[in-house]
Amino acid sequence: MVPVILIAVTSCKKATTVTPDPEPAKALNKTTILNKLWYNQGGSIKHEFKANGLYRFDGTWNWVNNSDTMEISGSAGDPKLKWKMYWNTEHEMQCRWINNNQDILMKDQAW
Repeated sequence: MVPVILIAVTSCKKATTVTPDPEPAKALNKTTILNKLWYNQGGSIKHEFKANGLYRFDGTWNWVNNSDTMEISGSAGDPKLKWKMYWNTEHEMQCRWINNNQDILMKDQAW
């Protein structure tokens, strides 16, 4: 009779489940996109936004009306490009190349 009681007691034990913390909401943090090289998949696009407003080697960038949209001039005389920045983390950035109407995921390492 003892084994029957032990089985009944152990089968009544509540199972515990661990719920993982939800992923934090992704937001745009303008300071963490600066001073690093950003790559699209395949590396055909590389952005580098320097804190002093320089873009890559001799271009410039600025926030349009302090919004989430950036205006980039690659070099003197180049057409200005607009990029909407949706969100970023330390290592990823989701943006839209407005001139081409194309969403692009950028990373701080070639991929």
